[in-house]
Amino acid sequence: MGFADLHIHTTASDGMMSAGMVLNYVSAATQLDAVAITDHNTMEGYERARDFHARFAHLQELTLIPGIEISSNAGHIIGLWIARVIPRDLSAEETIAAIHEQGGLALAPHPFAWLPGLAEFAGVARRFLDLPFDGVETRNSTPSEMLNNHRVTRVNRAQAHPLAEFGGSDAHFLWAIGRTWTEYPGRGSDALRQALLTRRTEAKGMPWGPRDLLHYFADRFHWSRFCRRHGVNLHDF
Repeated sequence: MGFADLHIHTTASDGMMSAGMVLNYVSAATQLDAVAITDHNTMEGYERARDFHARFAHLQELTLIPGIEISSNAGHIIGLWIARVIPRDLSAEETIAAIHEQGGLALAPHPFAWLPGLAEFAGVARRFLDLPFDGVETRNSTPSEMLNNHRVTRVNRAQAHPLAEFGGSDAHFLWAIGRTWTEYPGRGSDALRQALLTRRTEAKGMPWGPRDLLHYFADRFHWSRFCRRHGVNLHDF
């Protein structure tokens, strides 16, 4: 079986780790064999990861999937296996069509996510049921999604033709990577893509909890202080 995390952010958007830090951490500290860098409305994180990946022999067994998390006007949509940035604020239908036009797959991350004052975190809600998505995130490691994960799974499986289920950590800091993940038969990009298209993926893992949230804020404080003290940016690593 292969193990993939299909929802990771870097300093190219609002993550706390550079693309290089992500790949080295995945290689050294996880069982993952495939990752997708899905920064918000930019592919710069993936592009930096691609360049870093090509430079080091120890990363060659790790599959890197091109990706982006797009802010449609109906909520977040992930595009995988695409080559060009898709504009934000299109309709959900237009966003999915633009992903498919590039030969990519359109996934619905945290569809029931909603937090007061954080409209940017919203998912597409029940629209994942009637739009031509290729998969839905039924395991997201963000604490707010603990109950929503079960809700999405239940609603999806009640359909006559449920979507492929995938797990993505939605990691914004290193130790969150791989907390939830996608298992699929085989290894590598082609096997993963085929597993999503044929609904042979499984979402696994559990959200992190309150103690982890404190860990996150402590990490953020220490990294920010380090960068100020030494005149560097996390994006440089």
